[in-house]
Amino acid sequence: MVLLGLVPRGGWAQVLVRPLGAEPAHLTADPTADPTAARRPAALALPFFDDFARQPEGQPDAQRWATAGGALVNNRYPRRPPTKNVATLDGLDAQGRARGPVSFIGDADSLVSQPLDLSALRASDNAYLSFFWQAGTIFGPPAPSGSRPIALYVDFLDRDQQWQQVWQLRSPGDTTNFRFKALAVNQERFFHSAFQFRFRVSGYLFSNRDAWSVDYVRLDRNRTATDSTYRDIAISRALPSALKRYTAMPVAQFNQNPTSELTDRTGTTANNLDIGPAPTPVTWTGTLEVLPGGPSSQFLTGGVSLDANSRQEPVVGNVRTATVPLTSAPKFLRQRFRLLTNETNPLTQPNDTITRTTELSNYFAYDDGTAEASVTLPTASTGPASYLALRFDVNQPDQIRAIRLYPVLATAGGRTITLNIWDDDGTGKPTVTPKATKSYTVPTSLPAGQRFVEVAFDAPVPVSTRFYAGYGQAASTQFVEFGLDLNNSSPPGYLLLNALNTWSVNNTATTYRPAGALMLRPVTGSTVTGTAAPAEVAATYQLYPNPTAGGAVQVQGRYVRAVTLDALGRVVWEQPAAERGQAQLTLPALAPGLYFVRLTLPDGLTVTKRLSVLAP
Repeated sequence: MVLLGLVPRGGWAQVLVRPLGAEPAHLTADPTADPTAARRPAALALPFFDDFARQPEGQPDAQRWATAGGALVNNRYPRRPPTKNVATLDGLDAQGRARGPVSFIGDADSLVSQPLDLSALRASDNAYLSFFWQAGTIFGPPAPSGSRPIALYVDFLDRDQQWQQVWQLRSPGDTTNFRFKALAVNQERFFHSAFQFRFRVSGYLFSNRDAWSVDYVRLDRNRTATDSTYRDIAISRALPSALKRYTAMPVAQFNQNPTSELTDRTGTTANNLDIGPAPTPVTWTGTLEVLPGGPSSQFLTGGVSLDANSRQEPVVGNVRTATVPLTSAPKFLRQRFRLLTNETNPLTQPNDTITRTTELSNYFAYDDGTAEASVTLPTASTGPASYLALRFDVNQPDQIRAIRLYPVLATAGGRTITLNIWDDDGTGKPTVTPKATKSYTVPTSLPAGQRFVEVAFDAPVPVSTRFYAGYGQAASTQFVEFGLDLNNSSPPGYLLLNALNTWSVNNTATTYRPAGALMLRPVTGSTVTGTAAPAEVAATYQLYPNPTAGGAVQVQGRYVRAVTLDALGRVVWEQPAAERGQAQLTLPALAPGLYFVRLTLPDGLTVTKRLSVLAP
């Protein structure tokens, strides 16, 4: 168990972040698995190579691997991998389920090669199986190995069809970097026509904590024990969102401030797996394609002379220079980074390209839809309800019709929670009383492929400028877990905890923030574009003095909230909660130019007035 506090160290409550006991991505089968199995030869020939870059996330490719062992091909769990995908042996079975109850340790995952014909090999051929391994994942290290080992093993299948252990590594109790290992295949008993090798792990069977990853698996002749290099330059890290704040957002909200919403820093890293000694020149490109229908824009070209054995070379670009049409239809932004290395080997070419898609639709998200851990509110036998809340900033007034939440059904199924929307209290925290609440009992099962539940409010909830969405539960001694994405995160201070009726924001040096994003997504209804007050109502509202040289501006007419936007529609000032509805707007110093003051009326309609600011 890992405890990550949202309150000062030594405080009265903590949010618990825990490993997963279920990983649905296991059920994402390799699309080549069934069709190609019939065409696979009875035994593969050398060389054998797989860096797992040729397939999507899910089960290993059936052309090279048995698919029932529980290994997960992914780029979410490893830290700084050699290439963009790895095979993670996470202890969960092939359906992504826990293999046993709490405290049970035993044999867990395996990654087993398809048969290879080594009948023509001899010891003098110097055949070696090599791979890179990593103990632990982005979540954390495996447990230390004790009398019941937590370990990684490699076995070879001999001609009598018996597995022979040829290597083992007990858990170091820490997350390691990827390290190289080569094992000689030089015994006569392994030189047969149905040779196989396998990786396997032992560990706790109820979650994915005791995980190991392997990458760049290679079996060939004419090698040595130190043959750790390959003429290959590969992409490593996954791409971030194309958006600066969110991983997804409503298209109407994006259209109000596209330049600021697109990220000014996206990218990946590159590894040079060649020993050199000379550096290798490499160039790269970055493109953003709008789907469906385009356009496609190249926003990055660059290159470097990459030193031999160089690791994690940054490849960085600015998406804001790309073209994104400001149409109202939902769309996807697909980033594509490509290394131009002049490689001709079809085995390694797939690791030169990486993509990520960002959705502009009808919801806000800080997560990418996949959980690597879970989060649960503090457990307590008595006391008031506790809450987690995420802050969201909007570019124009909108309506929240529902909240999507990622439940971990093993503990959340059957539990009753409340979904809430809060306004901001003017101090960067939710108001004491939510403006909307909905009670919901989490189902004990979901339809195949569904990861989120969607809870609709009885009526759309109007929001403006800043709001908070979250969930709460009554005091309970049971874990009630929801998904936490460890590869993305909300901005610092945007995740808040309410325990003992007090909101705590993790924004000081005395607190520490859990890396990751709570998988909670507010869903918008129709954007509030048709809620402008009628012309005859708008005419009764006035700002004066107008033009103004700055300072205080008076409002004629009754309203409940005010924001000021610049000529491009960007929010430059929002009225503090303590001043809302007052007749005087205390504006900050604004550069001379044209601005718009948007007033929200008590009935939810809006009035927008021009305001000219002159030089003082």
